[in-house]
Amino acid sequence: MNSQPLLAAALGLALALGAGAASAATTPARAAAPADDLIELTPFTVAEKQLDGYLASESVTGTRVATPIKDLPFSVSVITSEFMNDFDFFDLGADLAYTASLNGVDTQGNSTLRGYGGTFTLRNGFYRLGLNDRINTDRIEIIKGPNAAIYGATSPAGLVNYVSKRPTGTPSQLFRITGGGESMWRAETNVNGPLGSLGRVKFYQLFSAQAENSDSETPFARTKKRFLGESILARLPDGSTLLAEFEWSQRDAVTATSTVPYEYNLATRTYSSRLRPDLGHFSQGGPDSEQDRESTSVYLTYDKRWNRTWSTRAGAFSYQRQAFNFNTGTSDQFDPVQRRFGRGNTLWDPLNEDGGAAQLDTLADWASQNGRLKHKTLLTLDYSQNWRYREQRQVNSRVYSISGVFLDQPDYTLPPHSAFTIVTRRDKTRWDTKGAFLRQQTTALDGRLVAFAGLRRDSVTYNFTFGNQYNAAGGALRTPGLVSRYTDSAWSPSAGFNYKVTRTLSFYSSRSESFTPAGQSARLGEPHLENETSEGWDYGFKAAFLDDRLIFTLGGYYIERFGVKTTVRDPVTGVNEVVAAGTQLSKGVEFEGSWRVNNDLTLQASLSSVHARILYNGNATTDVGRRPAGVPDDQASLTWRWSLRALGLPALMWNGGVVYTGSAYPNSTAIDARRNVQTGSSTIVNTGLSYAWRTGDRWRHNVRLSAKNLLNRDYLTPRAELGASRGTFLAYTLQH
Repeated sequence: MNSQPLLAAALGLALALGAGAASAATTPARAAAPADDLIELTPFTVAEKQLDGYLASESVTGTRVATPIKDLPFSVSVITSEFMNDFDFFDLGADLAYTASLNGVDTQGNSTLRGYGGTFTLRNGFYRLGLNDRINTDRIEIIKGPNAAIYGATSPAGLVNYVSKRPTGTPSQLFRITGGGESMWRAETNVNGPLGSLGRVKFYQLFSAQAENSDSETPFARTKKRFLGESILARLPDGSTLLAEFEWSQRDAVTATSTVPYEYNLATRTYSSRLRPDLGHFSQGGPDSEQDRESTSVYLTYDKRWNRTWSTRAGAFSYQRQAFNFNTGTSDQFDPVQRRFGRGNTLWDPLNEDGGAAQLDTLADWASQNGRLKHKTLLTLDYSQNWRYREQRQVNSRVYSISGVFLDQPDYTLPPHSAFTIVTRRDKTRWDTKGAFLRQQTTALDGRLVAFAGLRRDSVTYNFTFGNQYNAAGGALRTPGLVSRYTDSAWSPSAGFNYKVTRTLSFYSSRSESFTPAGQSARLGEPHLENETSEGWDYGFKAAFLDDRLIFTLGGYYIERFGVKTTVRDPVTGVNEVVAAGTQLSKGVEFEGSWRVNNDLTLQASLSSVHARILYNGNATTDVGRRPAGVPDDQASLTWRWSLRALGLPALMWNGGVVYTGSAYPNSTAIDARRNVQTGSSTIVNTGLSYAWRTGDRWRHNVRLSAKNLLNRDYLTPRAELGASRGTFLAYTLQH
């Protein structure tokens, strides 16, 4: 489709103009902070009052500046901390299905958003792989499509930003303990409030901690998670703030089987089209299957409002992450005659990452034409450096034989770790990213029109050291290593507008571009490819009726993806070559809305229809017109939060949610019998009942009984993983 006219018009317009809460018995209000403990917020921070129960009226992720969601020219979704607590978000990534077009992260870290995989994750606006926990997460903001390129390189899917809680001037303490599910227990705490002063500098702190242990329906599988966080905020005499945040997280696990197997003939090496969900909880790895994670992060953020016009945010971030995988591979092959699973390579696989980043946001908030035009001009400069070291080892298959796993008498015996001496992969990668972003936003026509145009430039330099790779059968050299260096650069423009047709209804449209640097998927033996790029449109209506108690977004999108890595055969030489030539298309419709019916009842709903298709995939000509793997066409959700005060039970609160996920092809591009196998649709019900009371003037208590998958439905995820059975949980919370 021709995207240039609207882009040119929006750019010209922007640049030309630039010349639900429950009752008090359920959730009592906090005491107001003393006047000298009020912390001034800059335009880069969402105010706490903008997060009301399940409802959020502002977002900082969509524009890097706190902006009313109803004024944005594209779609942004926000999940509040209260929603995370009420719906038992023990694993933040896996519980995101309440968001339109988003499939939650699976056990391999995969997710899809608007039909595309590879969704990026941020923590407080910085790119970070690692663990996040609800105990110190204030909200989760999802920006969809290429609009996410305001943060630099990204997939066309968009990104998910986990925003941490900040210290406040109001003292508060929370302790919660939860038990249930598969021998699961969890303890978590927050301690917040003034820390004292040093001269005229006032300090505030927020301490967070969490410990969780759980077993699994799969024998041997278990998980242990730990988290510690400390945030100290200094309010300086001039009103500026300096925030220091420290986070440490650890996750140790004996892994469960991740994928439901197909029936497979080991003799003829052929798949059937029959999935075996009944084997989804069989342990293929046994007790010696390790998947451990540990990460440490430090953030520094300085916020300063210089005057009514100028504001600045300067941030820095440092992280270190270690991951270790051993014997975590599972097979999707089960031979019903031999009653045996296929066995992949058993790897000793450590991964270490570290790095840091710095960014500077400068905002000018000004007016012209005697105040008729209001402008926000944002300039962002950022730099990041990341290191990754990965080494995979196997045993000498001529010395050690690791047999397949038999269903009836599984033998989990493995050689000792010291026997894994043959290096089959050794990569050392450093990549440096320099970015600059300029955005002009103008509000005109007495606030009815908001127009923006933005342009970002990124330069990513990769330094690769690929080590020699050896054959596991005897240790002979398979592929010699090499050292390479190259730079990927790109411009990412965006533009759009939001026009209020009436006081309560607005129309929005935007166009944006994004890129994924080729170095992100570079492999030994492959040439340097061109960047993967995407172009996307967002358009639709946003409404805010009944004094903003009923708000919704109804919109569509159209995203084209170019330069996907694929394999083509040279017509002259007949040799297969890896090239950046694949193309894909995703278009769809989304609805997300919230309705605060009254002070006791809040409803939320989402609905999405995704039409994602492969347009070109090199030699794989039969993939044309196919849906990408793991992408359901339809999703929907409905949630509610109801204080039972009208029934004479003001201390009781009932919440619940229904999530529908349509069918998907987990192996849509396979060339065998798996190709047309679908997972089938699923409807899952989650619910909870809370009872709250007070003792004295300060202590607040809450007991909560909840269930995930209340009806105990058997279902498969879009990637053919076995869905969790019913889990029942009991939680006690003490606050003051």
